[in-house]
Amino acid sequence: AAATLQSKTSATITLIDVVQALEDSTKPIVAAIAGTCLGGGLELALACHYRVALDAPTTKLGLPEVHVGVIPGAGGTQRLPKVVGLATACQMILTGQALRASAALKAKLVDAVVADPAQLLSKAQQWASWAEVMPLDERRLGRQPLQEAPPMAHNILEQAQLALPPGKGNQGMEAALRALRASYLPLEQGMAVESQAFLETLVSEQGKARRHAFFAVRQAQKLVYPHLAKRVAAQHGLLSKTTKTTPIPTAVIGAGTMGSGIAMVLLQAGYQVTLVDVHAPALQKGLDNIAKSLQSQVKRRKLRPAVAQAMSQRLQSTTTLQDLGHCQLVVEAVVENLQIKQGIFQTLDRVTPPSCVLVSNTSTLDIDAMASVLSPQRQEWFMGWHFFSPAHVMKLVEIVVGQKTSPQAVTLLQVLSKKVGKIAVVVGNCDGFCGNRLLRPYSLECSYLVGTGAASIAQVDHAIQHDLGAALGPLAMGDLAGNDVGYNIRRERKWTRDTNLPLAQAPIPPQRPARYTELADVMITDLGRIGQKAGKGWYDYDPAVGKGRTPLPSKEMDALVEKYVSQLPPSQRSPKMSAEEIVKDCYFPLVNEGFKCLEEGIALRPSDIDVVYLYGYGFPMWRGGPMHWADHQVGLPSILTWLERMSRANPTTDHFVPSALLVECVRQGITVEEYYRRKEKKETQQSKL
Repeated sequence: AAATLQSKTSATITLIDVVQALEDSTKPIVAAIAGTCLGGGLELALACHYRVALDAPTTKLGLPEVHVGVIPGAGGTQRLPKVVGLATACQMILTGQALRASAALKAKLVDAVVADPAQLLSKAQQWASWAEVMPLDERRLGRQPLQEAPPMAHNILEQAQLALPPGKGNQGMEAALRALRASYLPLEQGMAVESQAFLETLVSEQGKARRHAFFAVRQAQKLVYPHLAKRVAAQHGLLSKTTKTTPIPTAVIGAGTMGSGIAMVLLQAGYQVTLVDVHAPALQKGLDNIAKSLQSQVKRRKLRPAVAQAMSQRLQSTTTLQDLGHCQLVVEAVVENLQIKQGIFQTLDRVTPPSCVLVSNTSTLDIDAMASVLSPQRQEWFMGWHFFSPAHVMKLVEIVVGQKTSPQAVTLLQVLSKKVGKIAVVVGNCDGFCGNRLLRPYSLECSYLVGTGAASIAQVDHAIQHDLGAALGPLAMGDLAGNDVGYNIRRERKWTRDTNLPLAQAPIPPQRPARYTELADVMITDLGRIGQKAGKGWYDYDPAVGKGRTPLPSKEMDALVEKYVSQLPPSQRSPKMSAEEIVKDCYFPLVNEGFKCLEEGIALRPSDIDVVYLYGYGFPMWRGGPMHWADHQVGLPSILTWLERMSRANPTTDHFVPSALLVECVRQGITVEEYYRRKEKKETQQSKL
C-alpha cells in the first residue's frame, strides 16, 4: 500500500488513495476518535481496522455531505453499510445525521468507547496490540459483503427511496441512493459508481446552491467587529459561561405566540426567564403554551424529563414591569404598535439596571423611533432582535442596528444569538428591515393575483411550493404565521380603510400601494379568518386532520373570492396566469427589493439575504436563496427585462422600478455575487495601503 502511494506524485494522490492504503495495510491500524469525525474524517476511520472513540458530547461521527449538495466520495457509501447495516447507513447518509459515541458503539460503528480523554490513546494502543494476533481480512470493510441478503437490501433501499422528501430538490439524495445500491458490488465497481455520482453532484446546480447556502451561513455569523469579542464577553454577564449553575435573569414582555416562543429559547439556553403580560389571562395562556411545549418535547424524546423540569423551575411570571429590576436582558414582544412599545421602553428605562440590555422583537417598526424614548446611554445598547415564528423552532434572527447602536452592542447580540442556538443576520433599520421588507411586494402580489382573478388560492400556493420548491405556499404560510400579524402591519402603515365606517363609505387611504386588494383585509375584519390559530384563514383547518395544521379548501373563502372578483370592473381583473408566471410575479419584485436593500446598506451582502430567506421564510435550500437563484438559475438580464415591462405597465408601482444596482450588474454582465466579491477585494486592497 505504501509503495502504491509512493509511486504517485503528491499532486495525484487523492483521499481515495489514502483510504485504500490504510485499509490494505498489513499492519493493524486503529482510529482514535475525539471530537468531530465527519465526512472524509469518517471515511478515513472506516478504512482503519478498528475504531475507538471518546464518549463525550463533542464526539460525532457521520457523513453529512448531502447538506452541501454532494455525496461521500472516498468510499463512505461502500464501507458504512457493511459495518452498521444498510438501513442505518441509509439513515445516516441520506439525512446527514451524525451519531454520538455511545450510539456509534451500539451501531457497531466503533469497537470501544472511553470516558476519560487521557485513556483514549492507550485504549487505541491496546486494541492495536490485540489486533496484531488477529486476522485483518475480516476487518477490511471494503472486501466484506453486505450484511443483508439481496431481497432484504432491495426492500431497505426501496423504503429509503419512498421516504425521500417530496419535490425537486433531492438530486444529492438520489445520487447517494445510487451509490448505496452499488455497495453489493465488488469494491472497485462500487467505487466507480460512487465516484461518478459524486462528480455529478459536485457540478450540479443543486450542489452549488447547497454549498453556497452552507458558506453563506458561516459568513453571516462572522462578527462584524471581531476585535471587540473578548472585551464584550468579559464585560457583560449575559455571556457568562456559568448560566447553568447560576442562571442569569432575563425577561420577555408579551406572552403571545412569539413571546412564549422567545421565552422557550432563553430557557433552553439556561437563562432564568420572567414572562410578562399585563393581561393575566394572556399571561396564563403563554405559561400553558410553554408547559405544553415542554411536555411535547419530553414525549417525543427531544428533552429529558429532568431538563424540562429544570427549565420550568427557571420560569417566572408577572403582570407588572416593576418586577424586572434584576434583569440583564429584556426582550419586548408585544403587538406591532409603536406607541405601546415606546411606553414600555420608557418604563423599562426607569426600572431596569443600567447594565440591562433592552431589545425589541418588532418585525417592521422603526428601531430609532423606539430608541428615542430611552436615555442616551441606553440608546447605544438598544437594537432589534427579530425572531421568526415559532421562535423556539425557527433558526433565524435578524439583529437590527439603529443609528445610535454601538459596535459593542452588535457584538454582544451576535455572540448571544449564537449562544441561544440561532443563526443571526445583521441588518439595517428600515420598514420591515431585510426579510419583511422583501416580503412586502411578495405578499402584495400574491394576494393581488387572487383578488383580481389571475389565480386561485390553491394555484398560487401550488406554484410557489411545487414549481419553485418552497416549504409552504405564501397563503398557507400566512395562515401559519397569523394573517392578523400582516393586517396589523398594513393598518400601522395606514393601508387599510377605517373599520368604523361601512366599506363603501370609508375613503381609500392615499398611502396605499396601487396594486392592492382588500380581500386580505375583508377576510379578517368580516370573517375573522386569521389563520391556523382560529381554525380558518385562506384555508380551513380541522383538528382531526393533521392535528389542525393541514390546509383544507374553504367554501367560505372560495365564495368570498368569487364575490370580490365579480364586483371588480373588467379593466381591473387580471388574465389567468400559468405557474411559471405566478413565480415570476411573486418573486421577481422580491429579488428587486433585495437589490434595493443592498444599495441602501440594509443588508451587508447578497448572501445574507439568502440566509434570511432560507432560514426564515422557507425558500428552498437547493436553490441557494433568492439572490443566488436570481444570479445563477434565472439570470439577472431576464429579471431586469421583466421588471422594465411591468414598470411600464404599472408606472405607479414602486416595486416594479428596477434597482440601480440590478441595472449596473446587467450592464457589466456580472452576477451580484461577483459584484460584491470585487467590491470586497477592492476594499481589502485599499485597507492595506
